[in-house]
This record gives sequence, C-alpha cells and structure tokens, in this order.
Amino acid sequence: MKKQIKISLLAVSCLISVNVADELDTLNMTDYKITDTFFDEAYINGQFSLTSPSDSDKDTSYDGRLNSYYKLRNMTLDYAQDFKIDLNYNIAKSDNKADDEDDSYDTLATGHFDRYILNVDRNFLLYGSGRFGYRKLMGADDADDAYIQGGAGVGYGRIYDATPYAKAIRVLKDLKEKNLISGNISKETVLKLAAIISKESEYISKYSSREYKKYWFNDMSKLMESSGLSKEGLNSFGIIRIEEILIDEKIFPRYHGWIVRTGVGKIFSNYNNEDEDPTLDIEFEYGKPIGLKSQLSEKAQYSTILDGDTGHKFNNILTYSYELSDRIDWENSWNYTYYKPTDSNIDDIQTNTLSSNFAYYIANSLSLDTTLSFTKIDDNIDNNGNDDWETKLFMGIRYRLK
Repeated sequence: MKKQIKISLLAVSCLISVNVADELDTLNMTDYKITDTFFDEAYINGQFSLTSPSDSDKDTSYDGRLNSYYKLRNMTLDYAQDFKIDLNYNIAKSDNKADDEDDSYDTLATGHFDRYILNVDRNFLLYGSGRFGYRKLMGADDADDAYIQGGAGVGYGRIYDATPYAKAIRVLKDLKEKNLISGNISKETVLKLAAIISKESEYISKYSSREYKKYWFNDMSKLMESSGLSKEGLNSFGIIRIEEILIDEKIFPRYHGWIVRTGVGKIFSNYNNEDEDPTLDIEFEYGKPIGLKSQLSEKAQYSTILDGDTGHKFNNILTYSYELSDRIDWENSWNYTYYKPTDSNIDDIQTNTLSSNFAYYIANSLSLDTTLSFTKIDDNIDNNGNDDWETKLFMGIRYRLK
C-alpha cells in the first residue's frame, strides 16, 4: 500500500510540474507590445593574460584589457531613443626583450532619436543620429583627432522591449513551482505583471530609490490576489523570491520587431581632422525572441558617398543569445565588415569576427566571463601578419554598474 501511495504522489508531482511548464512555456514574447518601456545598463569588465616563456632569450609577455559600456533604450508611442557609449583600454607587452610596454584606448558613442508621425502611420518615423569617437592606436605617440558624424532621414517600423515579459514569466514560474501561488495563470495576468515590472523607474521617481521596493512588490502581491493566484497576497517568502529574481538575478534583454531607416549623413571630422562628402545611409535592425530562453538580433548598416569617388562601407552584426540557466548565459555573435575605400587603387577590405561568450553570474552585478573569438582580415595583401585566422581566449570578471 505504501508503495502505491509513493507512486501516486510522484505521478501527481510530475503532473503539476508539466502543468506549470505547459501554462507558461507556451507563451510568446511577441505578445508583449507595450510601447512605453525604459531599459538601461552599465558594465565594466577586465581581462588579463600573462605568458612566461621557457626560452631565456624571450621576455614575459602580457595583454590586459579593460572595457566599460553604458546602454540606454527608451521607447514610447511617440518617440524612441537609443544610446550607447563604449570605453576601451588595452595594455600589452610582447615577448621581445627589446620592446617596451604599449597601450591604446578608444571611446565610441552612438545614438538615434526616432520621432513617430502618428497622424501618418504609427510606424512611420523621422530620425536623427550621431556618432562620436576618440582614440589612440597601439604604437602611436599621441591620440588621433576626434571623429564626429551626424545624420537624419526617414524610417519605418518599431522595436518592442519584451524584457519585462521575460521577467514576469520567470517570477510566476518560480512562485508556482514553490507553491506560493496556485491556479491557472492567464496571459492577461502575465501581461499585467510585466507592466508593473516595466514601471520600476516610475516607482523610484515617486517613492525614492530607498523606499520604492515596498510599493513595487506590494502592487505585484495585490495582482496575485486579484488574479486569484493567492488568497491573501504573497507572504514574506514570496516577496523575497521576487526581489531575488528581479534584483539579484540577471535576465538578458528580449526584443522583437524591426526598423529600417534611410537618410543622409555627414562626417564633420574624421580621425585626421578632415571633413568628408555627404553619405547615403541605410540601416536595418531586427529582433526575434526564440521561445522563452533565447534571442536573435540582427543589425545591418550600409553607407556610400554621394559625391566624388564613390566608396562603400557595410557592417552586419548577428547575435544569438541563450539562457542556459538562471545564472548562465551563452552569447554568440558574427561581426562582418566590408570596406571599399574611395581610392580605386586600394583593394577592398573584409573583416570577419566570430565570438562565443559564456557568462556565469555570481550575482546580478558580478559575472565570470569566458570568451573565445576568431578574427580574419582579408585585404588582398600577403605576408602582412593577418593572412590567417587570429584566435583569442579570454577569461575575465564583469561588474554591473547599473
């Protein structure tokens, strides 16, 4: 008899687990189409490699890299803006005893502002763009001049930030698996919870960064009660679990939709402090969550000079990210660049970079990263040091600033 009871309890447990998976795993990220969303993040990460040679004629070599970036994406029905700034510093010493230590640094800031003309079409937009760069190359004595570029034009399409929806699904999954809520979870409930999660910045603005959590979590608890998932709201353990998931755990961004832009641009100053002819610019951006755990992102940019000796530049970045667990993310990317200089006597240059990164999150603000990358530059010049694929393996620590 005891054996039969054990088997029955196991069967019931399996059915409950399958039911939770069926309810939430069948949801589609593209169901989330709330236009008012705000997302920003800032990271700093460092990587360092040291090689001690067995040959006494060679010196100890090292390569250290420090990278920091800030990314912002703010979207409403009327407008959308995105901004990113990258800061990089590299210090290196070769195994040649005669060589000195060398360093390089670069800063690149890019941004778009899209203004939707709703009386024409809710997806038709006018845009402005900008790019600022400043750098010192390895081996150079001084930094180059600043790079300044601007552009404007028209576009069509819209990108939706479904990250709050992904967070809501993880919260509800966890609460139900721990029997803190019960009953059927409707798509409407998930959407309502995602809407509350997406308004974190509004709660901070209203109640202060010190006090907002109690009101934020309380509204989530009220939703559980009003949706019939909990009779009296969440207990203290349920609130703690929500805080751990939303504050301590990392959930990478989910986007869906597409945008195409076309317009004219102008380089007011390149790294040689020279302006250039106007350009025709075309951009395409696409995002597609695949299931609940992965994200496909595509961004392509093409630019050609409108006057004089025509040149072409094309860049394509394809990224696939997968959530292996609540603490491990796997990101793969392919970065392809084609550059045809205006001087017809110079061959075109093609660069391919393939990279794969595993990030283990010790906490939401700290992760251990392992990155393997392969780079190939095809410039039709033999024996110049880049004929073969360059392979790099880096291990480092990344800290979340925001």
